Amino acid sequence: MMKFLLHAILLILLLCSCGQKQNTKAHTSPSVAIVPKFEMNKWQFDGAQGVQFITPHWDIRSTIQISRIVDSLPDFYNDLLDHYTTVFGELPYPPKRIDVFLFATESQWRKKLQEMLGAEASQWYSLGKGGLTIDGTGVLYHLDRRGRSRVTLRIAAHEGWHQYAEATFKTCLPTWLDEGIGTWMEGFRIRNGEVVFTPASNWDRLSTVRKLVQAERLDSLAYLLGSDPSTLLATGRTTLLGYYAQLWALTSFIIEYDEGKYFPGLKKILHSALDGTLLEPRGGWMFAFTDNPVAFEREYIDWVKEYVRPGSSWR
Repeated sequence: MMKFLLHAILLILLLCSCGQKQNTKAHTSPSVAIVPKFEMNKWQFDGAQGVQFITPHWDIRSTIQISRIVDSLPDFYNDLLDHYTTVFGELPYPPKRIDVFLFATESQWRKKLQEMLGAEASQWYSLGKGGLTIDGTGVLYHLDRRGRSRVTLRIAAHEGWHQYAEATFKTCLPTWLDEGIGTWMEGFRIRNGEVVFTPASNWDRLSTVRKLVQAERLDSLAYLLGSDPSTLLATGRTTLLGYYAQLWALTSFIIEYDEGKYFPGLKKILHSALDGTLLEPRGGWMFAFTDNPVAFEREYIDWVKEYVRPGSSWR
């Protein structure tokens, strides 16, 4: 059965960031060379010239013609993998090389979807600014203007997590958590040429949750944990964007609240998925973190309201 994982992002993204409580920097595993070598080849798609980078863990093909962006791809993807395998404790590298297609235009992106999905491709065109992971392959396109790369690389970080999880875990993560971690991976800054992963540096998710809080329209956790993004896509982008933003907030809460009170539950889920023993707890996923879901949700709501408040100490 073909598996789809999608990612949506705001149509307008203000390229600014806020301070955050937790900074995480990708660490290089001792088993991986400090400067991973890669093979570079010419590649083309539908008549458009491009390039292919083959690293120890990624096969990246791109038709983007902005050299600064293209040249950064091998290092950025290697940094992503180092981040994925260390930020939740030690996790293994994927057993096989992961495929990525990063196109210069939406029309090329649509053409690739048609190749992979046939008649079913058109249902994903309404995704607009976003990307898909299809059977472990990332299919994205360049979204930034004037040679910038921040939005595009945020999507790469999100979809890269889906690709990593699908290649590495024996049991699929629940959708809400897989998408929540994907959004949590989007936050990063580049300092002196190095990628520093900062989950709270995610203005589009922050601003969306802030608007929901101000309008008193936060969804219940039962709704968030039971929703499916492919179904929500049919209801409109606003609903979908709110869903992703709230999953970002929920994942941040699980990791950060009360000095990581619920973080062990998250790590247990990941390791159970890794060894193929992951099962949804009786009563639902909140019982993976607590024996009192009512109190858990109350803590989450109070925390989120403070987390997104302008001038909050969290920020």
